[in-house]
This record gives sequence, structure tokens and C-alpha cells, in this order.
Amino acid sequence: MPATYEPEIAANLYAELAEALRLRPDMAAVYNAFNHTFQRLLYQKTDASRLNLAGTFAKTDYLLKEHRAPKGLAMAVNDTRVRLRKAVRTPHGQTAGDSPLRLEAACLHDFRNLCEFVSFIYKTPIPGHLAAMFPSNREYGDTLALVGEYVRVIADGWDDKAMYCRREDAVDDEPVAVSFTGGINGYDWSYLKDLLYENAQLNIVRPREKGGVLYPELIVFEPDYLVDISAIARCFTNYAESPVVHLLNKLQPQQVTEPLLLGNLAGQLLDEAITYSGKECRPYRDSAMEFFRNNALNFLAIGRGHDLHKNAQLQRRNIHTALESLEKSLERFSISDAFVEPSFFSEMLGLQGRMDYLQLDFKVLMEQKSGKCAFSFSNDEIKEREEHYVQLLLYMLIIRYNYRDLYEQNRRELHALLLYSKYGNGLIELPFAPQLVFRALKLRNGMARADIGYTEPHGFDILETLIPEIVNEKNARGTLWERYQRPQIQEVLAPIHNASPLERAYFLRFLTFIANEHAMAKLGNRTKENSGFAAKWHDSLEEKRLAGNIYDSLSIVSPDTGTTGKIETVVLRFPAVTDNDMSNFRVGDIVILYPYGRDEQPDARKTMVFRCSIKKMTPEEITLVLRAPQSDNRVFVRRKDCLWAVEHDFFESSYSSLYRGMHAFLSAPKERRDLLLLQREPQTDASRMLKGDYGAFNELSLRVKRAKDFFLIIGPPGTGKTSYGLLNTVKEELLEEGSSILLTSFTNRAVDEICSKLHSEGIGFLRIGGELNCSAACKDCLLSEKVSESNGIESLAEVIAATRVIVGTTASLSSNLQLFRLKRFSLAVVDEASQILEPHLMGLLSAHDGGIPAISKFVFIGDHKQLPAVVQQKEEVSRVGDPVLNAIHLTDCRLSLFERLLRRYGGDAGVVFMLRKQGRMHREIAMFPNLAFYNNRLDVVPLPHQEAQLPAFTGVPGSVAEIIATRRMAFVAVPAPQRTPSEKVNRSEADIIAAMVVGIYGREREVFDADETVGIIVPYRNQIATVRNAIAAYGIEALEGITIDTVERYQGSQRRYIVYGFTVQRYYQLDFLTANVFVDTDGSIIDRKLNVAMTRAKEHLFMVGNPKLLEKDPVFRHLLDFVRGRGEYFSSEDVF
Repeated sequence: MPATYEPEIAANLYAELAEALRLRPDMAAVYNAFNHTFQRLLYQKTDASRLNLAGTFAKTDYLLKEHRAPKGLAMAVNDTRVRLRKAVRTPHGQTAGDSPLRLEAACLHDFRNLCEFVSFIYKTPIPGHLAAMFPSNREYGDTLALVGEYVRVIADGWDDKAMYCRREDAVDDEPVAVSFTGGINGYDWSYLKDLLYENAQLNIVRPREKGGVLYPELIVFEPDYLVDISAIARCFTNYAESPVVHLLNKLQPQQVTEPLLLGNLAGQLLDEAITYSGKECRPYRDSAMEFFRNNALNFLAIGRGHDLHKNAQLQRRNIHTALESLEKSLERFSISDAFVEPSFFSEMLGLQGRMDYLQLDFKVLMEQKSGKCAFSFSNDEIKEREEHYVQLLLYMLIIRYNYRDLYEQNRRELHALLLYSKYGNGLIELPFAPQLVFRALKLRNGMARADIGYTEPHGFDILETLIPEIVNEKNARGTLWERYQRPQIQEVLAPIHNASPLERAYFLRFLTFIANEHAMAKLGNRTKENSGFAAKWHDSLEEKRLAGNIYDSLSIVSPDTGTTGKIETVVLRFPAVTDNDMSNFRVGDIVILYPYGRDEQPDARKTMVFRCSIKKMTPEEITLVLRAPQSDNRVFVRRKDCLWAVEHDFFESSYSSLYRGMHAFLSAPKERRDLLLLQREPQTDASRMLKGDYGAFNELSLRVKRAKDFFLIIGPPGTGKTSYGLLNTVKEELLEEGSSILLTSFTNRAVDEICSKLHSEGIGFLRIGGELNCSAACKDCLLSEKVSESNGIESLAEVIAATRVIVGTTASLSSNLQLFRLKRFSLAVVDEASQILEPHLMGLLSAHDGGIPAISKFVFIGDHKQLPAVVQQKEEVSRVGDPVLNAIHLTDCRLSLFERLLRRYGGDAGVVFMLRKQGRMHREIAMFPNLAFYNNRLDVVPLPHQEAQLPAFTGVPGSVAEIIATRRMAFVAVPAPQRTPSEKVNRSEADIIAAMVVGIYGREREVFDADETVGIIVPYRNQIATVRNAIAAYGIEALEGITIDTVERYQGSQRRYIVYGFTVQRYYQLDFLTANVFVDTDGSIIDRKLNVAMTRAKEHLFMVGNPKLLEKDPVFRHLLDFVRGRGEYFSSEDVF
């Protein structure tokens, strides 16, 4: 990327701190402004660090140590840091943590501390006029006591007896000793010496202090990195108890087996037993049909599964017997007072998971297993398997520690049960086992350390030398090991060991890339503020709101006290005053829902949460579909007086297919591996001729047909890459007898567009995916709908065999690879391929059956000059330095396969074609993007609107109306506002945008369509809300429905008029605005965001921004020179 942005300078930060003081006496506003500047300093100055610095404490501590800050400064900065945290972590701008009077007393001290921190970090003197404002006294008394049930610390050093750490809640920088032994549990934590590194974060749980030394009950390594409890349990095997098992589990191909399906069905049957308790039992056939509907491809892959239904009905009877028995034997048990499959996130313990059953009073916990219990059991007694006991114990640990108040309120009464539903007497109540808990936490800590280690270069090199004998640390012997477990391990490792050096380097480098993305999804990244799952507890409520990452203060509409039966959906009402334009939520998103007290702040760590998907959103309400339906309304009604919050969810499984896909590459047919690694040339067949007629697109269609391996279609904006490139390719392929086609793209929106094109052409298809992620027009074509219509497994198999076109997102297809055991495809077309990373396609590219590729040929359609894939890593992390990989044009893992193949074959007309006729933009609008980004290779079709002349203007000269009426493109220069609540809000620009939109409405009133006429693009959600409010002030109802969104959300859309507001007011914001800039092979600078924003317009493009700031970037400077030269540059002061 060219150096178009230079980092922040100290003068800007000093100026902001001075501006913050002018907000007095509003101390909440002062401290929010202080915190904003402080956070940005931390962000800027830790940006280059490769450490996972999650949270303000970690970043502050890193900078103080890295720059060797004097003790006095470190104490002062930490004192201010703690006060900033308390001041901003309160709802509705209140300052409950510190009263306004206390903040007022501390304000100038904190101002001085922040100025001195800036001066120290940037090595720049404090301006004299600021220093003159400092308080005369140096002391400000405000010491902190230990809070909560645990202490967050950062490791400085360690020896055989203790580690020496800095406490998050301390204002001085004196390290505290944390003893490895001497805690009340008698645990020895000295193994942590092998895991620790400088700046590692740990939670010291329920420590006791004696002589300045902390003696912990528990120690949790990198607690922000939540580890799934079921993943820990699966690592307790008879041959090992090691993170290595977890690594192998990541890579092991997912096998669809009858026992696996039985386990999932048995889980559904337990949920139904709870739901229908006290009512007439649901017929097994209905249960089986529902399960079949949701698992159709799996059933087709394994066959009829006669034993499955027989075993499932047996387990169903055993479940009912166990529950009836439990009601009689355990007085506390109430089957209907239940959370069904509640989830939890414990930052205290670094754990996450989902329980099968938890009683509402937290007194009864149950985990179900459909498989075998331990092998050593006598006639009537069964014994638990250790891995299952570990899972149950960690759930117990969550209740004992995470929900300690309730646990103590219950007088420590907790009945933990394992239900082996395979057996008639399979219910076991188990006690707490401290030593097994210690082993489980030791393994959890080791897994977190290993996963973080995988993000480092060569982190996965262990796989090159790993063999089953090394994995077998317990020296297992016998039939189980020799005949089953050892071969399974060898099956994972053999493809790695047998790979060529190039294949292995490619595999390992992308594993590291995936591991980094995975870790950043949990911990956050340095390219985007408020990112990562850990932001749920590191970010304040106000920060979440500004980032659009939370809906809070919601109230339950349904279910209510009158709702009966199973609860599958929840409807919540937004508060009276809400800004939904600020939200980052869309229909189909996976989210978590949880309650909180009216006098509390929302915190997902403090309660069990419901995992959901968004079904519907209106300005007044949001409707969610529960992933685990609840038995009745009680779980919601008992919290009717609570407020509710919705936040984004994160699933580990979203990364599982990526790890497995890369492993599948090593087992793909050699000719496919060689093709992807550029070790063989793509083949073409010049003898093949077209069977259809596609007019002006015949040349493209013929070239695509003659390609035997792959073809790249470059589709610049408006060139019809989907309408013509994809559809004509599909039509021609369907003319070949026996052909089958797979169509895919990364987003559901893009797949919806593909489906709509197929519909319009009368091409039948089957869609793989969920109902909520599918447009209403496509629902009849979902596989789940075809299951409902079929008469059983045979008829469904016939439907799939007869369907020649199958459609789905890359994610839905990669998680349903069993499809390729049922059907081969002669062609796959990947739309928006320039937005899809290689690992996301690898499962499809590598799929094979009997050594024959499941997909014979691929057509990739995209445009690498539009927005790329969303990646969390910065270039310095994703960059590839291995010359072996550079030789195959793999220089950065953030690049798509489309772009890598284009770099190699861009000049090969046999496999590459660029569409050059665009039918969207008027000729004048297209001039700059064509010149700056496409080397003048584009032309208009032309369509009538592309060549239309503007009518003569008869209105007031020098007005907004004149600009709208006489210019196809215009730039309106707006000076930066004097005062603003946030750099992401520009009210001056918002007012001008609103005036322009109202002017457009006045001009187009008779034909105005909110979905077609005008669209507004701005870079920040904060500005979306500001623009929306500015337009609303005009009181024009027709303008309420226009789309105001970010450029990322606008890709793929178009409007007759586009108004693009740059918004930025500070120099540092140019970094975000130019984040998708790259240097093309010809040396030209391509700004992908600007390209997409400008090319959404059909007839008029109006841009609004601060030229003095924008011209500091070379591409924006080129744009400004262009509009000035054409008389399209206007000053807001002259026009508005």
C-alpha cells in the first residue's frame, strides 16, 4: 500500500485536550473527550505491536514499559486511566463511578497527566499555554481498593515460586507477586512458567493477600481468549490430555456418521421432553421429520439409517424415564422451570459454552450424552467417562464462580447430572472434583497459549514432525489405540508429511493467517476500533452504541404472560429514543440476547444468554428467532421488569471449515493442487463451440466454454458481470447434456441477486442455506422446503439428482460438503470472487470423490479494483515473505485467489476477459473512475441515460438547484465545523447533504422512488444518523425511506443520484478513508473505496467534503484537481 497517510502528531492531541476543557462544567462530556483522545493515542502507538493487547490497561502498560516511563508518570497515567474508565462506563452520560464534584476536583490533574503522557510518548514539549493551566499542587488523593472476585494482571516476570505482575486496578507501577502455590485449593500453578511471556494477561481469581503476595484460588491465562468447554473436554482422551489433541481436532475432516446424527437427534428429543412435559407427547414421526428437514444432506450422505430411528426411539424412552425418575427422587427438580440450552461467556474464567439443561434457580444442571458411558461398569451401575465429567465440572465451575452470589444464595446447593440416554439407568449425579477441575483449567490455559502461539510465524511447524507416537503421551496400548485412534491421527498427519515443500509451505502459511483472524475475532484487531468478542466487556456502553454494536434498553413485547406453548421467537421494543441508523445489525445476523436490571448496565458476562438470529427489524421492534426454543414463557416472564440487550454473536464453527478446508487441500487430486499452486498451466480446448447465441457477449461465452480448468471474468462497475457474465455462462453450460452447475458468492445478498436473475430467466435451482438469510422470493427454492414437499429420503435424492443448478454462499456450501458425495458438478461459478479469500474457497476447490474433483471447472467473476475481502489483519501480519510462495504470486494472504490468478494470467486471453462496456454511469460521471482506476479501458454501452443532455436551467443562479440541474458531477467544499460531538459526526456536511437531497426531491417529485432515485454514502454510522436527522428536519415523508449507508454496504447497489459525504475532519481519519488503497501492476494508485462510492451513481454524483484535508491524499488531490478543471468545484459558503 502506498504511504498516503502519516500518523497522528502530538499537536492534534494537545489541541483536543484543550478543547475538552472548554466543555466544562459538563464533566461527563469533558471526560468522554479526554477518553477519546487517550484511546486514540493508545491505538496509534500500539498499532505496530504484534502483541495481542486487549483492553486499555494492556495498551497503557505496554507503552509505559516500552518507553521506560518514570515511576511517577506511570502512577499518574494509571490514576487517570482508572478514573476515565469509571467516568465513561455509565449509561446515558452519567458519572456514577465518580461524582461530578470529584471529577471536577480531579479534572486539571487528569488534564496535566494526559498532556505529560502525550509529551513523553511523542517526545514533544507541552505548549506553554497548556502548561499554564496545570494545578499548582501535584497530589490528588484517589486510591483504589481491590474490586470484584478477581484481579486482572499483566505479567512482568516470573521465577520458580511466583510471577510478578502489574494490577489493572493499581495506580502505581509496582509489581505484585502472585504465588504459584499456597492457595486454599492447594493447586500448583508453576506450570504457567512454560506458558508465560512478557505482557501476558491473567485473571487471579479470588486471591488472598498476605505480606504483599497474592495467593489465588485459580489462575486463568489470557482470559479474554474464551475457550469452549466442549473443546476442552474433547482433549481428555485415553492417549493424551494435551493442546495437541485440540490442534488435530481443528484439522480432522468432519465425518457425517450415524452416531453423530443420533447424538444431535437425541439432543432434540431431550429438548422436546422438557417442552412437552405435562402435555401430550409429540409423535416420534413429527420429531424425526423436523430433524430430517434440518439435516437432509447428512441423511442422504449416510443412507436410510434404519438403526438410527430404532436407537433414537429407545433413547427417547430412556429420556422420559430418567426425567420421571428425577422428579420423584430429587425434590428440587422441576422439569418445566428450565433454561433449554442456555449459553454463557465467562471472562473471569476464560470459558464459554452451552448447557443442555439448567433449572431457572441454578440448582439443577444436566448434560446429556447419547453415546457410551465408561467401559468399566457392572450389571446395574454405570460410570461416567472422564471427558464428560470434565465438561460437567466446568459448567459447575461457571455457576460456583461466575454466578457466585446466586450460588451462595442457594446455600451452595447444586445438583450436577450426567444423562447417558443410551441406557435405561443412565442418570448419574456427580460431585465437584477439585483436582480434575485443576487439570481441566491447566488444559484450558495450555490451549489458549497454543492458539495464540499459532498466530506467530512458524507457529504450526509442530505439524511437520508430529507423529502418533508423540501424540500418545499416556502410552495407550491395545485395540482401541492400534485399530482406531492411531490410524485416525495418522490420517490427519499423513497428508502434511507427504506434501511437497511448496504444498506444505502454502498450507502452513494459510493456517497462520486463519489463526490470526480467529484470534482477532476474539481479542480484537488494530485496524478497527471496538472489534473482537472481548469488546463486550472492554468497551463502555457508549462506545458500543457509537460503534453500532448493541441494542440496549429493549423491552419484551412477546412472549408475555398470556403466551402459551413452546417459545421460538422473541419480539422486543426499542426505547422511545433510539438511533437505529447507528446500528450494525442486519436481518439474518447471529446475535445474543440477555436481560439486565434497570439500574444496571448490560453485561453479557453476568447472566445466561440466548443465542438467536434476527428475523425482522422495524423502527419500533426487533424480532429474534431462538436457536434453542424454550419450553414455555416462564424464562422470559420472570424477567418482565428487566431491560434487554442484543449484541453480535461469534461462533467458533465459522473458523472450523477454514482449518479443515486447508487440510482438505493437501488431499485434493494432484492436478487440482498443481493448478492452484501454478505448477501446471490451465488447459483450453479450441475445438469447443457455442451452442447458444449471446449477442455482444458471444466472444466472452466462447472463451469461457473453451477453458477447461478455470476462467476469470473482470467485471468493472456497471458492466453486467452477473446479468451477462454469470447468466450467459450458466445458459451455455445448461445446453450441455448431463451438466450440473454450482453457483456461489460470499454474501447472502449476492446469492439473493443470483437467485433473482435465475428466477427472471426461468432457470430452476435449489438453494442451500437458512431461511432467515434468504430473500422471500427464494424461500420456495430452499433445500429445507424441498424436504417438506418430498415423500422421504428417496424422493429427496431424486430431486437433488434432477436439479441442475444449486446455489449457496461459500460458508453454507463449505459446511455441507457431503453434497459432493451425492452430486458432481461440471461447473462452478464464483461471483464477487475478488472479495473471497483463498481459505474460504478451499473446501469447494478441494472437494473430490474417489480421487475425481467434485467440480470440474471454475469461473471466477470479480473486480479487484472494488472493495476486497474484509480482513482483520494489517499488511505487516498478513504479508508473505517466503520466496517459494512469492514465486506463485502469493505475497499477501489478504489477497483473493482471483487476484493471485490474475497476477499470473492477466495477459492470457485464453483464461481472462475484461468486460469493458458499462451501462450504469453517465459518460461524465464515468470519466474520473475510468481515467484514475481503469486506464481509460471502459466505455459506455451506450444507454439513453448515459448520453442524455441536461435541460437548460431557468432557476436562481448560484443555488443548490442550479448545481443539481446543471452538473452531472460536483464537489462542494465544506470547511471543518468549529465544534462537534465526535470526529465521526460532521453536522456542516450533514446540513448540506440534506439540502441537496431536498433539492433532488423537488426536481424529481413526480417520479421519486426512495429505493431508486437517491442514495447517500458516508463513512461512519454516526454520520448516518446525523444526516438522517438533518433530512427529517424538512418534514418530507417521502425521504424517510432513502438509504443512507457506508460504502461497504453500498457495493452492488446503484441510484440515479448519489451524494457522497467524506465527513472526515481530522488528519488521522484519512487512514480509515484510504484503508483500501493499493498500487496496481502498472504503478497507478487504486482507491477501492472511492471507486465504489463514485460508481454507484447513474445520472448525478455530488460529493461533499473538506478539500484542505482531503488534498493531503494523492488520489483525493487528483480528484479535486479534476473537478476544479471541469468547473465542478463549489464552495458551500457561496451556494448554501
